[in-house]
Amino acid sequence: MYDRIFAGALLLLSGLIVWAALKLDVPFQYEPLGPKAFPVILGVILAITSVWLLIKPSKNDWHPSKEVLGKILAGLVLMTVYAALFEHAGFIVATFIVGGVFSWLFGEKPIRAGVYALVMSVVSYFLLSSLLQLNVPSGTWWAGVF
Repeated sequence: MYDRIFAGALLLLSGLIVWAALKLDVPFQYEPLGPKAFPVILGVILAITSVWLLIKPSKNDWHPSKEVLGKILAGLVLMTVYAALFEHAGFIVATFIVGGVFSWLFGEKPIRAGVYALVMSVVSYFLLSSLLQLNVPSGTWWAGVF
């Protein structure tokens, strides 16, 4: 039953992703496919896998405990916080905060979670900005500092 609920939510999400991607108005062409292609492809793949899960769910009788439901809710709240912090705090700070809390939430010790989140956020920032040449926000709060 939970598989079908999850699949239905993901199917709805895939439709929203494709709809939002198709609404993007790009004044000039970035690359041959443009910025719409990647989210549309991901949305279609998500829709296909969601329909598969609706048709053929898992045979297990797993039911989430209160602890698991708490972690799922905390994850949703964290992703909302990440979206809110992303532009203002910047990629590194927002990813550090959310990555550290997620690591701690899934059982890592706080110091190790912080170290992991710091390394992950700094390395991924430079990979995205330098290697892939993507515009990753450095944060409006730090505008004069960096």
